[in-house]
Amino acid sequence: IEELWSEADSSCSGQPIHLWQFLRELLLKPHNYGRCIRWLNKEKGIFKIEDSAHVARLWGLRKNRPAMNYDKLSRSIRQYYKKGIIRKPDVSQRLVYQFVHPV
Repeated sequence: IEELWSEADSSCSGQPIHLWQFLRELLLKPHNYGRCIRWLNKEKGIFKIEDSAHVARLWGLRKNRPAMNYDKLSRSIRQYYKKGIIRKPDVSQRLVYQFVHPV
């Protein structure tokens, strides 16, 4: 847990953060988080969540929500569909998403 906490709290401590920003932050640190989330096509903004439970735990730690799980996290991701921030890529796959405006 200590290791997860230091990972989740490593940057922007105390600053409010949106889930899409958090996901981007993880993606931009592949040496730390490549085992749980990775780019499939960075130019197009397509990424895959490899370990959904780990990503949800990290998000829960960052937001101080110990009961966070992937069901809750994925619900938040789906809200971004309506807002035009994240979408499913043209060829839909499980746990694969695309930033509408690539990073």
